[in-house]
Amino acid sequence: MRPLTVAVLASVLSLAALTAAPLPQSFPTHAELRKPERWRKNCSGTMTIAFDDDEQALAFAVEFPPQANHWVYPEFTLHDDETLYGADAISFELKIPPRDDYQGIAHANVVLTGEQRYQAPEPGEWHDITVKLPGAADKEREEATFFRLGMNPKHASHRFFVRNIRFHGTPQQRYIAPALATAAPGTVWLEQEEPTFTVNMPLDNLRYVLKDWLGAVLKEDAWPDNGSSPLVFPPMMPGYYLLETSHDDNVKQLAPYSFVVVIDPAQRSMTHRSFFGIDSAQSWLARRGHFACPWYDGDSFKLVSELIYRAGVPHVRERLRWAQVNPSPGEYNYSHYLYNAELLHERGILISGMFHDAPAWAGRKIKLPLDLREVYIFCKKTAEVFGERMGNWEYWNEPDILFAPEPVWDYAASMKAAYLGFKAARPDMPVTIGALCRSPRNAYNYSLFANDIAKYTDLMNLHTYERLASYPKIFAEMRLFMAEHGIADRPLWLTECGTNAEGHATADSSKKGFKKHSPEQEMIAAEFQPKAQILLMFEGVARNYFFVFPPHNERDGRKDWGIMRRDSTVKPSYAAFATITAQLLEATPLGEINTNEQTRAFLFQQPDDTQTLVFWSKSAVDSGGGVSMDDLHAADISLALPAGNYVLTDMVGGTQALNVTGNADATTLRATRFPQYLAGLRGLKADLPPHKPGTALTNNAAADDDLSVIVHLELNADDMEVGDLKSVALFHGKSARGTLTLWNLDPKPKSGRLLVSGATISGLPETINIAPMDKVLFDVVVTPELPPEGFNTSLTISGSFNGKAISRFHLPVFLFGDFLANCDEVKLNTTRPENWQRKDSGTNSTMVYDEAEQAMRFDVSWENPDVDRWFYPEHVLELPEESFAGASMLTFEVKSSQDKLENDFRLSFFVLLTGDPKDRSNVHNISYRAPLHDWETRRVSLDSTQIPLSEVTRFRLGANPVGQQLSYWIRNIRLLKPRQ
Repeated sequence: MRPLTVAVLASVLSLAALTAAPLPQSFPTHAELRKPERWRKNCSGTMTIAFDDDEQALAFAVEFPPQANHWVYPEFTLHDDETLYGADAISFELKIPPRDDYQGIAHANVVLTGEQRYQAPEPGEWHDITVKLPGAADKEREEATFFRLGMNPKHASHRFFVRNIRFHGTPQQRYIAPALATAAPGTVWLEQEEPTFTVNMPLDNLRYVLKDWLGAVLKEDAWPDNGSSPLVFPPMMPGYYLLETSHDDNVKQLAPYSFVVVIDPAQRSMTHRSFFGIDSAQSWLARRGHFACPWYDGDSFKLVSELIYRAGVPHVRERLRWAQVNPSPGEYNYSHYLYNAELLHERGILISGMFHDAPAWAGRKIKLPLDLREVYIFCKKTAEVFGERMGNWEYWNEPDILFAPEPVWDYAASMKAAYLGFKAARPDMPVTIGALCRSPRNAYNYSLFANDIAKYTDLMNLHTYERLASYPKIFAEMRLFMAEHGIADRPLWLTECGTNAEGHATADSSKKGFKKHSPEQEMIAAEFQPKAQILLMFEGVARNYFFVFPPHNERDGRKDWGIMRRDSTVKPSYAAFATITAQLLEATPLGEINTNEQTRAFLFQQPDDTQTLVFWSKSAVDSGGGVSMDDLHAADISLALPAGNYVLTDMVGGTQALNVTGNADATTLRATRFPQYLAGLRGLKADLPPHKPGTALTNNAAADDDLSVIVHLELNADDMEVGDLKSVALFHGKSARGTLTLWNLDPKPKSGRLLVSGATISGLPETINIAPMDKVLFDVVVTPELPPEGFNTSLTISGSFNGKAISRFHLPVFLFGDFLANCDEVKLNTTRPENWQRKDSGTNSTMVYDEAEQAMRFDVSWENPDVDRWFYPEHVLELPEESFAGASMLTFEVKSSQDKLENDFRLSFFVLLTGDPKDRSNVHNISYRAPLHDWETRRVSLDSTQIPLSEVTRFRLGANPVGQQLSYWIRNIRLLKPRQ
């Protein structure tokens, strides 16, 4: 064991492509081009590559999943003694075998620094093909390292043969990029292995420096044989390391190369009772070609699975698309989704499965499926196919925001059917609602549970990306909500958790238009991850899936999420994750120990009756302010420790011995912003107990409940509209027409009656009979009862079938017509440009009063297509005349136009400001339906904002356009205040 080194990390850089001196090269030979092992699988399906002895040719075969974009372009990667610089044409023989389902070839190309089209032959015979390759002497060709040859078939499976591939022209020397490489997948070595590194060419006077994660030099020396021989280190303790080099050749220097050493996962325990999980999303984010993968023959699914296994993570969250795997009734192809599930299962990792994207034939309304029988069938089939590979199932993702634009009662009905389908296949496997992601709890959440959803979920599911300082408030409020709905004993899971603490990525990525974390940002993300995990455990969270493992960019490429980089190496966050699972996988939180204002310390009980203390000093990551890596924030902690030998482990796995002799009144521990683990303790007491996680994985259904009968009501859009976070029906008049559907998702027939409260419903019979796995529909008119005061009421439909109670259908109603007749309007003075302040990310922005439209017009343009495009002009209220106090609703008219026909938006918000917007607690976003080309009225409910409206001083109104040029008009902004 070695002492800890205190220094600030200077740089953590991934492998970069650099130029090097040329080596003797020629075009790839016929002998090399006919070897199957030289070709890499590259397609939108499942592919095989072999040599066919009968045809004396390469044989390429592919199976495409449903709804995939069909393409197959196997890739030949050059060796260092090969070049395509100077090639002006390629010749080859091609044969497509006849097949009954042949539908033709949409395109066929040779890909070499661009696509060169050729005519694919009809099936059955060999054809000689020559394709000209323009740009033989171009710079791009000089740097080319591969070519591809293939086509875009129109049918679901395809096979073709290729032989006698020849390049024509005069071979020219190309530059070979000097590069470091290692055999360890993702550059992650096991602690008993000898980390070994190679250089792809000798370099004059090549030297190396090995550094630890904080930049301290561990060893420096000459590289064996100037790079002609591998550099081999003896087995190293777990940690995150940096290998730097220098040489005297007249080429650029190699970039620093990071690698990680972890405990052998075969020596770890792997319990599925653990808190720790990660959102791998690998079926979507680790597809072949999504990032570089020089291991496992380019199988990036296998690489991700292996790296998660090596980090000791027992749970992952995965995804699939319903419409992709089940394109038509009865047709299933789980393709790479099932392959990934098997890869993870082989490694003892359980999956939290989630899907969305329903096919149109499943009764898709906007995004949600409302043919509940089809929902049931798909969930049952999917749970049967994936079986014990899964740990649980989630239904949908973040239904309270854009993933489910439909109202909450639609999602509740669909969720009920999904629950029944999953349970029909796997009765003992937990099923959960789709994660709620809006905070605080709001009308959507309350309406969802008023629909008896607690009877159709075995746990609570949440997402958060908030700062650490917000955790106590977020989870106190969630615990209260769960208690109010009778599920306080249920586990609370975070199926996504992440951070924005590091800000937008600042370094240039290998993927055009994307950014990646700088070394400093990587360390900020690494610091956040274990701190967040510890704090969540103490807030009573039972499981956390950290977002996200593969490289992934959002927000026009500026947000870098992944724990992996796009070159398949791993960031310091990976080492931090491997360390926390090694230290706390089976540990139980005991509580927090009071230390001092600068530090925090948390105590855990281990299965062997020892204790582990996790401690750190506070930084801006803790407080949520502006974050930088300016210093380590070193501070001392004094603890009374009994005599003994302890092990101190740093954030990335490095260890040192700590020996305490005698009965010291106080042992001083040096804390930094990076969490450390002190193991082997006994007898310490915590000052503040943790919140206990729920453990009852069950629903709220009683023995006399019949969950299989589900009520759904679809109201006529001419008579109402949906408002207040998709959770209330705004009735234009005294009543609304609609269709009431009763589903029986049970193999037994059902007979019974409905009970209606809060309204009268005409059109329902006294007794209703429903055949097995069938539905009945009724045209109805709903007339809500008038509330004693105000305009909010609700409709509840319950009932009894075959002597058992069915779950409730609950519909919050706002009598909007009556409201308008009994409220006062306050028209805001928003027609003068000087009353608005520019708030946007545009390159150019103007605001004028448009006389023709009698409206404010805002024109914004963005020159850079990669910028995060947002537009939220701010209006300062003229108080007290424009006070929001007493207001129930804000209405406005809006229309827009963009430089793209769809005129679509990523987000659209009305934003209330109650103070300095730098403090996020003063910013309150309320979504509204995005504007269209024509004038439409939008209504924003203020009743459920849970903020003191009298403190609102300003508001912002705008959206996040997809296009780069936006014109946006607004007029008639009014507050509606009920008369007292």
